[in-house]
Parts: sequence; structure tokens; C-alpha cells
Amino acid sequence: MINVDVFETCVARAALAPTVHNTQPARWVRDENVLSLFCDTNVGLTVGDTTGRDAALSCGAVLEGMVLALSAHQITADVTLTGADTAPNQGLVAVAHLELSSGGEDGLHQQLENRFTWRGAFAPDPVKLFGWTRADARFVLDEPSRTWLAERNDWASFQIMQHAGFREELVDWMRLRDTHPRAGLDGMDRASMQMSANEARMASLALVKFWRFLNIFGFTKGLVSEVDVTLTAPLIALFHIDKSESQIVAGRAYLRLCLEASMLGLAGWPMAALSDNPTTNAQVCEHFGIGPDRRLVQVIRFGQPTGEAPKRARRPLSEVIR
Repeated sequence: MINVDVFETCVARAALAPTVHNTQPARWVRDENVLSLFCDTNVGLTVGDTTGRDAALSCGAVLEGMVLALSAHQITADVTLTGADTAPNQGLVAVAHLELSSGGEDGLHQQLENRFTWRGAFAPDPVKLFGWTRADARFVLDEPSRTWLAERNDWASFQIMQHAGFREELVDWMRLRDTHPRAGLDGMDRASMQMSANEARMASLALVKFWRFLNIFGFTKGLVSEVDVTLTAPLIALFHIDKSESQIVAGRAYLRLCLEASMLGLAGWPMAALSDNPTTNAQVCEHFGIGPDRRLVQVIRFGQPTGEAPKRARRPLSEVIR
């Protein structure tokens, strides 16, 4: 059903899916016509993701990427989730098994190479959604609501950044030097973060070494503020799922949301602080009528990018296939 070349091609395409902090925790094992997806919990975020929810979300996105990539070869996958815990430092944890058979093509796979995240400002032109709707996303278009979200996002980001361990972990995943041994392989590099060389040099100093000093004099709010660039986004999506669903399922739906946006010429940037902070998560749900049976997973600003897609940092197949 699937030979080595097709398998490796599909693994590489599935790896184009977004992962939190670009940690890329997904690992693959092939046993004839059964593929197994593992989460490498040793590369996760021990401070920012103590429960492994972000790791599971990331693996769910890669899982959907694999299903789509397989469909390009007329292969369908019957997916069985293990329900395993993906908390940090457990080593490899099996999260899904895919039994392969002949099937049809899902045209959404064509967007795997086109989708990218965009941290910079968006074009001022209004987006053309052409009736794009999703039951799992509330699309916020009006300026007052987008302003409210932008301001709450800055507040939540500032609260989260007060945690010294979080800042250190964040800087550790930011490949701020082009000579970093993991540059181009994983993490967030200068291109993806839209940082100049000088900004990159100052970032680690400001976020770690001098944070307490800058905080005393009130400079740190400006360091984390993104309200201006957020307000250039004509669309902010509130992605939510049924509370009974797992993060793996959420990750699969999240990738499809991003790929559908790509079909419309849109790029996005996750405003993760809004969903990660319990206070703003509850406020957003109440403000926009997301019911108690739903869980706000992610908030993403979307728009037409004003530049070319940054080069993706991706692990080599030797690190992803076991």
C-alpha cells in the first residue's frame, strides 16, 4: 500500500503543520500498512505546557497533515487515538495509529506548502471570505471587538511574561543567532519572529537578564505589546471545540482551519495568551457567547501578509522517523 518513498514524502509534508513554539514533537513509525504517531514529550515545554496540552494539539495538527498528505496518493487512513497523556518528560508516547487502505483525494492537501504564520502587519485591504464559515470558529470582523481582543491579548501576554521560567524557556526556543546549532531545524528564528539582527541581540537581554530592572520602570509592557500589529488584522478567529473532545482532535481541526484560510490568501498568527490565560479565556468566551459546553483552544489573527513567507525551520526526517 505505501512504500518508503511515499511514506517519507508524506512525513515531510505532514511536518509542515504548525506546532507550538515550533517544537515539532511528532514522531512516526511504519509497520507495513499501519503508521503510528508518537509524541516526543522530551522536547516539549516544561514550563509553558506542564500538562502536555500544547504537545497534543501540535501532534493533532501533524496527524491531520499526514491524513491529507496520504490522500494525495489515493490512500485513506482509519485513525485510532490512544488517549495517552502527553505531559513533559515521558519520552515517546503513542498518540495515534493509522490503518491504511485505498481511498480518494482531499484537495485541502494542496495548501500544506502554502500555509504559513505571519507575525508582521497585514495589508489594509478587506479580506474576501466568500461565505467561509466554520461551526468551530467565531470570526470577529468589527473594529470595536478586534480592539477589545487586541487589548486583552496584550494584558494576558504581560501577565504570562511575568513568569521568569516562561521567559527563559521562550528565549531558549528562539533561535536568535544564525549560528545557533538548531537554527533552521526547530524553534522560532529571526525570520519567523520578524526581528532585525539588532532586535534579536537585545531580546534575550531584555527578556531574561534585564527584565526585572525594565519592569520596575514600566518598560516591559511595551516590549510585549502587539496591539498595533494586531489591529492591522481584519479578521480574528476564535477557535473552540466541544469540551469532550481531545487536544489531538482539536489539533486536526485547527490545521484545517489554517489551511482553509490559506486558500483565501490569508496567513495567521496565534494570539495564544488569550486562550492560555484563564482570566482572558473566560472573558473571551463570555464576551462572544462561546457556551460552557465549548472550550476556547486558540485565537488567531488573520489577514493578507505584506511580505513573502519566511523559510520554515523543520527537523530532518532522521529526527522524525523512528
